[in-house]
Amino acid sequence: MKAILSLRRHHYLKTVSVFLIAVILIAGVVSCTPPATYDLTMAENPAVGGTATDVTGTSPYAEGAVVDVEAVAADCYRFVDWTAPAGTFGDANNATTTFTMPARDVTVTANFELVPPDHFKFYEVDSETAVPIDKVVQLEDQFGTFEATVGKAVSFGNPVEKVHGDMVTPIEDLTRHYTLYELLYDEEPQAWKVMINNQFQDDVELTVFGPYYLAVPTQKEDHGMPVCLNHYLVYEVDEADYHAFTPVEGVNLKDQFIPDGEDVTVSGPYLFANPVQKTVPGGAAPTPIEDPDLHWVLYDIWDAEAPSIDKRIPIANQFGNDQTLDLLEREYLAVPSQKISWEQPLNHFKTYWADWASEPPPEWVPPTPVDVQLEDQFVTINATVWEPYLFANPTFKGITEGDWTPIWDAKDHLTFYYIEYSADPQVWEVTVNNQFGNGQVLTIAGPFYLAVPTGKLAPDWPADLNHFLVYEVIDHGVYPPKDVYIQDQFIEGWTNAYEPELFAVPAHKTVPGSAPTPIVGDDHLVFYDIHGIYYWDADNLPVVNQFGEQFLYVLEGEGNFLGVPSQKIGWDGPWPYF
Repeated sequence: MKAILSLRRHHYLKTVSVFLIAVILIAGVVSCTPPATYDLTMAENPAVGGTATDVTGTSPYAEGAVVDVEAVAADCYRFVDWTAPAGTFGDANNATTTFTMPARDVTVTANFELVPPDHFKFYEVDSETAVPIDKVVQLEDQFGTFEATVGKAVSFGNPVEKVHGDMVTPIEDLTRHYTLYELLYDEEPQAWKVMINNQFQDDVELTVFGPYYLAVPTQKEDHGMPVCLNHYLVYEVDEADYHAFTPVEGVNLKDQFIPDGEDVTVSGPYLFANPVQKTVPGGAAPTPIEDPDLHWVLYDIWDAEAPSIDKRIPIANQFGNDQTLDLLEREYLAVPSQKISWEQPLNHFKTYWADWASEPPPEWVPPTPVDVQLEDQFVTINATVWEPYLFANPTFKGITEGDWTPIWDAKDHLTFYYIEYSADPQVWEVTVNNQFGNGQVLTIAGPFYLAVPTGKLAPDWPADLNHFLVYEVIDHGVYPPKDVYIQDQFIEGWTNAYEPELFAVPAHKTVPGSAPTPIVGDDHLVFYDIHGIYYWDADNLPVVNQFGEQFLYVLEGEGNFLGVPSQKIGWDGPWPYF
């Protein structure tokens, strides 16, 4: 009986055990879900800076998964670091590293930056052995567009390590080199004022003239061809700005030619370089501006104990692969600079009495009167434009030794025409500042004339030169004469500037059926009476403006004025003309 009971209990226990095991197995099957996984996204900052790659390449990943990642910089850029909102890097500063996944979707970003600019040490090229390139190029920078012929190489630039006190500026790219070529063209050099910042000068205004040279990226022997470099148009810096600079001693420069380095004295700024787009007519596509914000100031450098380099080097660039340069003295240190602002100021003008030419070409007929709408800060009138009264040349002006104003743009000329309108002239009182003094109070009446931007020849059409409504000064108070030196295309010499006679206000001019001419800036002109330097006249002077091609007879004598750019700082009126 006990045996039977024992068998039953064994069967019962076996059945219970099987049941429990089945329950446990079923429970195990229900709880065995796969672990959570998360998406890994790769990104680049900036997008053009390079590529970021998930080398493991099996996203999504579980929390804690270790992923291989790699960053490759594009040309002109270099890797900086990795960033992510969650997760950890093996080494965030290494382009090839690992990333440990967090418990969330995540974006991993490879950060890049432009390779920093280099300083350059420029060496003089022997002009006796340099061969002209003799190739025509079209050049466009922030100052304008023109065409020139590339001449001889005048200077060659090596990347250079600069040490000044505790500041060390290393060479970033040993392949970077430049050749400076002279530029030959028919136009007159122009002048601008630029505000710059760099390691030697903060917020300094330079007056620059040119351009005179073209800086071209160049391959030097035993080096690769440089990439991602600007071409530059190079301008000369005003001598006064050069001498205003306090020389900096003990600047150590180390380059391939002088690997142990040499201490030089950095003198004043000598050249200024603007990024430029270069096009060879009929050749390849224009060379783009890679970095429009990167400019140079080239400083004069010298070392009293330095020997000549006397080295011959073969070079290659877009002007040929078989050029040879003979290098002589070290000349300049090109310092990367920021151009904060720039402007081309309004010229001074020397005026001449004008009328239609007495001996024009047989087929030419003087323009008929033109109806226009004119608007300045004082009036809006409908007027008829009649014959010319004055012709104004841009002029160099000097007051004392070293105090002079250049011709900013030799293309700028003005022709003054009589105007007629139905309203009565009015009177205002204006206060002006200029190089002859601040706070000058003028009583003006009019307007009586329209000054129209004019070119002597069609290719010399003025750019960004305002139209002006011109008023007569009927009261100027006490005004002592001033000695001035004047030099324009026709005459030069010392003379006296007497009382102000005319006041010119920027104006919109609208010819029916066309848009109004714009106003650029807020410069006015005060025209002072000046004595003639010597007698000069010319008949049949060809000019062109919005009224067409014209031929003028111009004469120094009546209407002999000096136009001085001026700020109008206050005004009152109008009152009736009396």
